[in-house]
Amino acid sequence: MDLKEIGERVARERAQAGLSQRELAVRAELSQPTLARIELGERPALTLAELDRVAAALSVPLTLLTKGNPVRQRMQVAARASEGAEEELRRAEGLVGEILALDDRLDRFAPDDHRADRQRAARLKRVLTEVVDAEREGRDLAEELRERLGLGLGPVPDLAELVESVIGLDTAALTLPQGVSGFTALDPAREVTISVVNTSDVPERQRFSLAHELGHVLLSDGVAAHRLDGRRTPAEKRCDAFARHLLAPAEGIRRWMECLSVSEPGRRECAMAARHYGVSLPVLLIQCKELGLLTDSQAKKMQGPTGRELAWTYGWGPQYNVECQAAARVRPPRRIMERAIEAYRAGRIGVRAIASLSGAEPRITERELEEAGIRPPQVALSGRVDVRGLIARRGRPAYRAAEPPEDGQERR
Repeated sequence: MDLKEIGERVARERAQAGLSQRELAVRAELSQPTLARIELGERPALTLAELDRVAAALSVPLTLLTKGNPVRQRMQVAARASEGAEEELRRAEGLVGEILALDDRLDRFAPDDHRADRQRAARLKRVLTEVVDAEREGRDLAEELRERLGLGLGPVPDLAELVESVIGLDTAALTLPQGVSGFTALDPAREVTISVVNTSDVPERQRFSLAHELGHVLLSDGVAAHRLDGRRTPAEKRCDAFARHLLAPAEGIRRWMECLSVSEPGRRECAMAARHYGVSLPVLLIQCKELGLLTDSQAKKMQGPTGRELAWTYGWGPQYNVECQAAARVRPPRRIMERAIEAYRAGRIGVRAIASLSGAEPRITERELEEAGIRPPQVALSGRVDVRGLIARRGRPAYRAAEPPEDGQERR
């Protein structure tokens, strides 16, 4: 066995379970220094019995520690990233892989009651293997989805909630590396798909990225390389069209302009329409050109201001600041968070697993859970376990005494 690799897996699974080294050491009946050496790969030898106790304490199969996590090995990814961002892309894959691995782990503690949701999403999917007309195909899918979901011509108030609760797909906002705006990962064995957007993006860009990712999922296009020689691929253009028409339907924009009694909208009218539909000004201008409300030259003259500049210019600056603050926060997949809370309440995972999902400090997360009335069982792992009593009841010396002295210290 490669003890260094095994140690890295133990550390990774311990973090996944939200346990400190001390907490896992107590569960596995090891001393904390011994566990630390195992995780660092510094133990000269490691018996299968010891490793089996660690696996049992983590509630994972022994083979997961000896051979690795099958979820990460089988995970399929499709990320939207700028050119030259390969290293950032690998880091982003690691973040999403951790979430999928936790979801797989939770199957041992909490039943997955969301399979019907995923079946509902499957019924919405199409299979278009070749792009013939990117704009038309993207628009048709968006209009079909809007009709099936009863969205009419109005804005989508909470796209993430729509995707998770109505369509049945997992979404998240994570702090992804710079250059990675959107990310979709699939665990084919469990048929779990997660679409992720970057917390560093502004609200309107986040919404567009999520809608774009939804397009790839519903179209089942299996795209892996999303930029070709610096140009957007036809599949990317099709999903751009889908996102535009899903978030800002052309007929809805036409009627909006009619309500304003303008035949040739200016920047103010376009900014207000973009605000109404929750999209960026460039997206709104593309729709106006498609409708024949603006020429290319007119739309080009309106380009330039950022969403923040438009918000403060036309009167919704304070609201926009609040939305930017919300967009900058980590938002875990609701379904997975729900299952993790259930496992935490049952004492099967630690608070650090919840904190890792939510992007918060463990102490803050624990306090918030306490305030919500959510607590693990009374026999907690946070230092209340009587280690000496446990050893005495078993009638054998501490495991630390069976180990060589740590850091040159004498045995006591």
